[in-house]
Amino acid sequence: MLVVLLLAGCAPAPPGTPVTGPATAGPDTAPSSPHTSAPAAVEVHLTCTTGNPDAPCVFRPADVSIRAGGTVRWVNDDATYHTVTSTGSLARRVPDGRFNAILDTVGATFTYTFTRPGGYPYYCQPHAEFMTGTVHVL
Repeated sequence: MLVVLLLAGCAPAPPGTPVTGPATAGPDTAPSSPHTSAPAAVEVHLTCTTGNPDAPCVFRPADVSIRAGGTVRWVNDDATYHTVTSTGSLARRVPDGRFNAILDTVGATFTYTFTRPGGYPYYCQPHAEFMTGTVHVL
């Protein structure tokens, strides 16, 4: 029973949580307890070689968790034009201005540091129907 209670405290912010503020700030809510098991840096790959006709391009992994102050680095693995665009809601997929990077060549990268806990949804503008992800900052 203790395990269930601990896992319940690690749930990500619900989709649609608004995100506002300066480029490296986050939502004004902080988790009730510190999480130290999340990595300080992660890498997300953008690829269109999934073999899945319903989602031909993806962020891999789509959802990542990092600690506050951690960095995410997105890497384009193919020559397809992609963006990494932050949004307040994956349901609406409207840019919120936090970040909007173009990765249009093989090996192009974008790095962003998340300083405050919260959920940060993002998507690829040209592939918005199926190419989405969320950074969970613990």
